[in-house]
Amino acid sequence: MRKTTIERPAGLRIWVALDESPRSTAALTAAAALAAELDAELAGLFVEDVNLQHLFGLPFAREFSVLTGEGRPLSQGEVERAWRREAETQQRLLAEAAGRLSLRWSFRVARGRVSTEVNTLAQTFDLIVLGKRTGLRVMAVARTTTRIPGIQADVGPVLVLFEDREASVGSLNLGARLAHRNGAELVLLINAGNEDAYRAACAVAQATLKERGTSGRCVWLAALDESNLIKAVRREAAGCLVLADKERFLKQPGFERMLDEVECPIVLTR
Repeated sequence: MRKTTIERPAGLRIWVALDESPRSTAALTAAAALAAELDAELAGLFVEDVNLQHLFGLPFAREFSVLTGEGRPLSQGEVERAWRREAETQQRLLAEAAGRLSLRWSFRVARGRVSTEVNTLAQTFDLIVLGKRTGLRVMAVARTTTRIPGIQADVGPVLVLFEDREASVGSLNLGARLAHRNGAELVLLINAGNEDAYRAACAVAQATLKERGTSGRCVWLAALDESNLIKAVRREAAGCLVLADKERFLKQPGFERMLDEVECPIVLTR
């Protein structure tokens, strides 16, 4: 694995996966805003996906010229040169985003599988902002809740999953800060089996927010699974989804489907 590091990591770190898609740009925007809000280091990762190497030499694997439309066999040399160009571009964009907000930053290039790198970094990084899928396709990230000079973005509500006061206090604080920073509504997703349990949990969540001088609207999740989270994100036209206990969600089989289908960056906290 090749690694390039600019500025030594110090204190809180926020990691973001990068590629050349607009969806990745939205995730970078969200991660930079979080880093500014929390005085954290902004850490970018570009993965040279080894899945492409499996295509080398196959008769149907071809690359096509945008100008002429002509095709030729997919070569490792061309792919590696494209990887280097893309990595240089992503490092420049990361540096520019960090520079606008006077952030500490680092950039890493790894060759492997995105899913493997995500799970490895989840053990050491405090916050993860996902802006690409853990495979060849990228996540559907169309909006972000941030406002960084030079980048136009729609502002949707910040959704925070609330499970109980102790487990969710960190994600509640983070969601409240993001909502305040961007003038967005804070929405609390409450997982409960019946209406009485939902109302009781909502009251606890809102009391916790009131202690911090803010407020939020509650939304009932009848079950905590990827289908219900996807529906909630779409129904609320969310600008950002905050989930606590990042290791748990990264290991859930249905989490990759959610990454493909939601239309906002997902922030995973400890």
